[in-house]
Amino acid sequence: MKKLLILNLVWIWISCTENPFGGEMKITDRTISGRVKLEKVPFYPEGFHGGVLVWSEGMGLKDITDIDGSFEFVLPAANENSSGAIVDGDYQIEFFMANYKLETVTITFAGGQIVDDPKTINLEGEFRRDISMTRIAGVHTVVEPEKIAIGFETGLKVKVTVTPDRTDVYFNLRKLVTKTGSVYTGLLIKDQATDKLMYTVDIDSASTMREYMDRPKKEMVFDLDYPSSNLPKGSYEVIPYFLIERDDVPARIFDVLDKGYDFFTEKYFHYPLYRTGGEFVIE
Repeated sequence: MKKLLILNLVWIWISCTENPFGGEMKITDRTISGRVKLEKVPFYPEGFHGGVLVWSEGMGLKDITDIDGSFEFVLPAANENSSGAIVDGDYQIEFFMANYKLETVTITFAGGQIVDDPKTINLEGEFRRDISMTRIAGVHTVVEPEKIAIGFETGLKVKVTVTPDRTDVYFNLRKLVTKTGSVYTGLLIKDQATDKLMYTVDIDSASTMREYMDRPKKEMVFDLDYPSSNLPKGSYEVIPYFLIERDDVPARIFDVLDKGYDFFTEKYFHYPLYRTGGEFVIE
């Protein structure tokens, strides 16, 4: 009887530490997950909800939403000294997209576990509702022509329309002020297949200036010297260099972004700003 009891205890110990079919047992990662919905964007898959920065300073966790708006934090594993690696207390999760209002959600940990909140989050770390983000301004780009055949030797016209949803929207953008008006510049041409910068449009004497976005819309026209670009066949996106002035966003949010996002370089691609259009194809 004593021998049988010992064998049972050994089996229980093995069962808790090893997979009987081979390999070690793995404890499922604890996560916090949810989905973001951008205002004035159709639901996925008709609309794209990716690129939103999701960050918690207290937990030291960061994620970028996928195309359907989903995000996930993998929480630190519990250790021997406590019931969980997250210290008990309240934590803020912040959601940032440059042309959308900042959203903040507070969750609570107790005993190393997520506290269930009927309005916010369940015990498994799943948000009970989508995080809806309110738009500040829409940005839409049109390239003319959108399809370019071999032998095309003239320039392209790029028209950018900004639609402010508030009366206090200012952009910092590249332009040159002349006696006859403003000449807009500062375009980044990205290869859609590789996400690499292929060509830039800028005027040497231009500088980054602050400009008010008039309601109901602000239209800006850019010239793209296509013959000088020497772009090969492929699909491209024209990205205007815009930084949106925000006084409602804590500086710590911008510290989380990749360094150099606020310069007219390829690193600007890391700046979370929702835009539409801007595609053209060289056939």
